[in-house]
Amino acid sequence: MGFLDSLTGSNIGKATTKAIGQNNVLLNNMQNAGNSIIDTGEAKSAGALNQAVDNYSPYLAAGKSATNMYSDALGLNGADGNSTATSAFQTSPGYQFSLDQGTQAALRGASAAGMLNSGNTLTALSQYGTGLANQEYGSWLDRLNGLSGQGLNAANGASGSFGNLASLYQNTANDRLGLTSSVTQGQMGLNNDLAAVKEQQAQNSGGFLGKLLGTGVSLGTKALTGGLF
Repeated sequence: MGFLDSLTGSNIGKATTKAIGQNNVLLNNMQNAGNSIIDTGEAKSAGALNQAVDNYSPYLAAGKSATNMYSDALGLNGADGNSTATSAFQTSPGYQFSLDQGTQAALRGASAAGMLNSGNTLTALSQYGTGLANQEYGSWLDRLNGLSGQGLNAANGASGSFGNLASLYQNTANDRLGLTSSVTQGQMGLNNDLAAVKEQQAQNSGGFLGKLLGTGVSLGTKALTGGLF
């Protein structure tokens, strides 16, 4: 069989054919390993970016609430909204504490002076409450505005993270396309190499058969002509 292979040329390219098969396996393994690496990197990066977005969530929520309350206080949401803002201000811990402390101090002073139930004391308490409200309301609005701005910054930060996430997906898509393209080109090259080997084998086999037929015809002719040709 080995002798016949050498005569027909069918043994030509066997090593190359074997190498082509092995290289094809390597290319497929490379594609699988490359996709696995891309998947891992994408998952880790996406997880980190989503965590960054989650970290902004409390500030976004607080900022939205502050913005709504600020709009209520400015009357942008009508009388009901303004009433909600006023009630929230009046029951806020800071204002209520200052009002209680000031009122108690005024009452203690009036009591010590024997004027606890006088009209002047009631007027003083009313003026104190009004003045405190005017003073604290502006500060309260400033704090709401600051918290609203903090929420806006958080929204911008979250938007940046989403933008990075979109870029990540685009980059990994490009990586997958590049990997697939490289593997496809490699496999096409192997196919071309294999085709060249098959063509060579066919040519060698055809040449052997041609020579074999030519020899047979020559021998037959000599036999028929008694060796004249």
